[in-house]
Amino acid sequence: MIARLWWRLTLYLPVALMSVLALISYWLVRTAPGDKVPESVELYDNAPDYYLHSFSAQSFDHNGKVVRQIQGGVGRHFADTKWTQIDDFHGQSYGPRGAMLAQARRSLTNEEATEMQLIGSAQVLRPELRVAGQATRPRAVYRSEFLHVLAETGIAKSHLPVDVEYGRHHFRADSMLYDSVTQILELNGRVQADFAPPQSKH
Repeated sequence: MIARLWWRLTLYLPVALMSVLALISYWLVRTAPGDKVPESVELYDNAPDYYLHSFSAQSFDHNGKVVRQIQGGVGRHFADTKWTQIDDFHGQSYGPRGAMLAQARRSLTNEEATEMQLIGSAQVLRPELRVAGQATRPRAVYRSEFLHVLAETGIAKSHLPVDVEYGRHHFRADSMLYDSVTQILELNGRVQADFAPPQSKH
């Protein structure tokens, strides 16, 4: 049985996630060492053409403020597929919509930064956001063993169980699909929702 749950509580979280991952991965690919293999030589053995070890890199805005940061244990670029793999991936982004933090045991990103996979203990966190004149956005967290982001189509999905927290509310499902065009989050399979009671006002 497939159950669908439409809810607007996490409306901005998947959108922000996709933009954050796309920006981080695009920046990483563009700042990584170029392919120095002569054009007449082609590699088909899927061997990395360069490595990064225990690295950390940052991107700044025109005022010198950090807007993106990425850390990894080992980074590998594969010349034949043009994909970049990072072990012990940690990424952060900071902007008008607040901070976004993502981590996983491993990440994979294509050269065009249009596709990214977070694999193993994947977690995306958006801290609570308070903006003057606007309603407070509660802390939101996605957890799964796999998260697949397709920036061009605006799709974020997982075929594995997901765990979502939004403030004091908690959601679980066997899989998920988010379409940023229709702004619909679909939770499939065995869906469980725990809604916390309203907090008393004193």
